[in-house]
Amino acid sequence: MANKDLETARLMIDEADRQIVALLVRRFSIAKSMAERKMKPEIYDAAREAEVLKKAKAAAGQEYSLNVAAVYGEIIKQSKKVQE
Repeated sequence: MANKDLETARLMIDEADRQIVALLVRRFSIAKSMAERKMKPEIYDAAREAEVLKKAKAAAGQEYSLNVAAVYGEIIKQSKKVQE
């Protein structure tokens, strides 16, 4: 890959990273507001968590489903932390 192509790819990754961060902040904000509305903060819905992971894997397609599942596992973990 030529230097110019590499720089272009890096710029594309930087833009994707900015979008990811913005979406994560949005997700965490929503998760936090959900916690404020729950009557019991320790409410855990394993079925909902499994559904979110399943949808994420399906959306990623076969090539990246395991990678996306690993990332989503961490996103869910961090979402729970902001709800504490």
